[in-house]
Amino acid sequence: MAKKKKGKSTGQSFDLSGKLKNIQTLVLTKRPKEAIAYQYMLFTMICGMKYREAKHPSQSIRDFAMTMVRNHSLNPANVYPFVQEVEHIIYGGRQPDNEAYQRSLERFGEVFREITGKKLPKL
Repeated sequence: MAKKKKGKSTGQSFDLSGKLKNIQTLVLTKRPKEAIAYQYMLFTMICGMKYREAKHPSQSIRDFAMTMVRNHSLNPANVYPFVQEVEHIIYGGRQPDNEAYQRSLERFGEVFREITGKKLPKL
Protein backbone atom coordinates (compact mmCIF):
# COMPACT_ATOMS: atom_id res chain seq x y z
CA MET A 1 0.00 0.00 0.00
CA ALA A 2 1.38 3.39 -0.97
CA LYS A 3 1.93 6.03 1.66
CA LYS A 4 0.69 9.54 1.26
CA LYS A 5 3.44 12.00 0.59
CA LYS A 6 3.82 14.58 3.28
CA GLY A 7 4.08 18.06 1.89
CA LYS A 8 3.78 21.54 3.14
CA SER A 9 0.24 22.38 4.01
CA THR A 10 -0.84 25.68 2.56
CA GLY A 11 -3.83 25.72 4.87
CA GLN A 12 -2.02 25.95 8.19
CA SER A 13 -3.43 28.33 10.71
CA PHE A 14 -1.35 31.09 12.22
CA ASP A 15 -1.63 33.66 14.95
CA LEU A 16 -2.96 36.73 13.15
CA SER A 17 -2.85 38.98 16.20
CA GLY A 18 0.78 37.98 16.78
CA LYS A 19 1.65 38.82 13.18
CA LEU A 20 -0.06 42.19 13.47
CA LYS A 21 1.86 42.87 16.69
CA ASN A 22 5.07 42.10 14.79
CA ILE A 23 4.17 44.81 12.27
CA GLN A 24 3.49 47.24 15.11
CA THR A 25 6.81 46.36 16.76
CA LEU A 26 8.70 46.97 13.52
CA VAL A 27 7.10 50.41 13.22
CA LEU A 28 7.81 51.28 16.85
CA THR A 29 11.47 50.32 16.39
CA LYS A 30 11.64 52.65 13.36
CA ARG A 31 11.80 49.90 10.76
CA PRO A 32 8.92 50.84 8.43
CA LYS A 33 10.46 49.17 5.38
CA GLU A 34 10.47 45.82 7.17
CA ALA A 35 6.93 46.45 8.45
CA ILE A 36 5.70 46.99 4.90
CA ALA A 37 7.48 43.85 3.69
CA TYR A 38 5.83 42.01 6.59
CA GLN A 39 2.43 43.28 5.42
CA TYR A 40 3.08 41.62 2.07
CA MET A 41 4.22 38.42 3.77
CA LEU A 42 0.99 38.44 5.76
CA PHE A 43 -0.95 38.93 2.50
CA THR A 44 0.69 35.79 1.06
CA MET A 45 -0.05 33.83 4.24
CA ILE A 46 -3.72 34.84 4.28
CA CYS A 47 -4.08 33.99 0.59
CA GLY A 48 -2.37 30.66 1.21
CA MET A 49 -4.83 29.82 3.97
CA LYS A 50 -7.97 30.95 2.20
CA TYR A 51 -7.22 29.79 -1.33
CA ARG A 52 -4.80 26.96 -0.54
CA GLU A 53 -2.31 28.42 -2.98
CA ALA A 54 1.12 29.29 -1.65
CA LYS A 55 3.54 31.76 -3.18
CA HIS A 56 6.29 29.90 -4.98
CA PRO A 57 9.86 31.05 -4.33
CA SER A 58 10.28 31.81 -8.03
CA GLN A 59 7.23 34.10 -8.12
CA SER A 60 7.80 37.81 -7.88
CA ILE A 61 5.67 39.99 -5.66
CA ARG A 62 3.66 41.10 -8.68
CA ASP A 63 3.36 37.58 -10.18
CA PHE A 64 1.77 36.23 -7.00
CA ALA A 65 -0.66 39.15 -6.85
CA MET A 66 -1.61 38.63 -10.50
CA THR A 67 -2.24 34.95 -9.78
CA MET A 68 -4.53 35.85 -6.90
CA VAL A 69 -6.47 38.33 -9.04
CA ARG A 70 -6.73 35.98 -12.01
CA ASN A 71 -7.48 32.70 -10.19
CA HIS A 72 -9.46 33.93 -7.20
CA SER A 73 -11.21 37.04 -8.51
CA LEU A 74 -9.63 39.47 -6.09
CA ASN A 75 -10.32 43.06 -7.04
CA PRO A 76 -7.32 44.41 -8.97
CA ALA A 77 -8.24 47.94 -7.82
CA ASN A 78 -7.38 46.82 -4.27
CA VAL A 79 -4.52 44.40 -4.89
CA TYR A 80 -2.41 46.22 -7.48
CA PRO A 81 -2.05 49.55 -5.62
CA PHE A 82 -0.96 47.62 -2.51
CA VAL A 83 1.56 45.58 -4.50
CA GLN A 84 2.89 48.67 -6.28
CA GLU A 85 3.38 50.38 -2.93
CA VAL A 86 5.24 47.35 -1.54
CA GLU A 87 7.47 47.11 -4.63
CA HIS A 88 8.21 50.83 -4.57
CA ILE A 89 9.25 50.70 -0.93
CA ILE A 90 11.21 47.45 -1.03
CA TYR A 91 13.05 48.18 -4.26
CA GLY A 92 13.03 51.99 -4.15
CA GLY A 93 16.32 52.30 -2.30
CA ARG A 94 15.04 54.84 0.22
CA GLN A 95 13.71 54.38 3.71
CA PRO A 96 9.95 55.06 3.70
CA ASP A 97 8.56 57.86 5.83
CA ASN A 98 5.51 57.59 8.07
CA GLU A 99 3.23 58.78 5.28
CA ALA A 100 4.36 55.93 2.99
CA TYR A 101 3.86 53.44 5.80
CA GLN A 102 0.33 54.74 6.51
CA ARG A 103 -0.51 54.59 2.80
CA SER A 104 0.64 50.97 2.54
CA LEU A 105 -1.23 50.07 5.73
CA GLU A 106 -4.44 51.59 4.34
CA ARG A 107 -4.04 49.64 1.10
CA PHE A 108 -3.24 46.46 3.00
CA GLY A 109 -6.40 47.02 5.04
CA GLU A 110 -8.48 47.15 1.86
CA VAL A 111 -6.97 43.88 0.60
CA PHE A 112 -7.33 42.29 4.04
CA ARG A 113 -11.03 43.22 4.16
CA GLU A 114 -11.63 41.80 0.70
CA ILE A 115 -9.96 38.47 1.49
CA THR A 116 -11.19 37.92 5.05
CA GLY A 117 -14.43 39.89 5.04
CA LYS A 118 -13.25 41.62 8.22
CA LYS A 119 -11.78 45.00 8.92
CA LEU A 120 -8.05 45.06 9.66
CA PRO A 121 -7.60 45.41 13.45
CA LYS A 122 -6.15 48.74 14.50
CA LEU A 123 -2.35 48.81 14.60
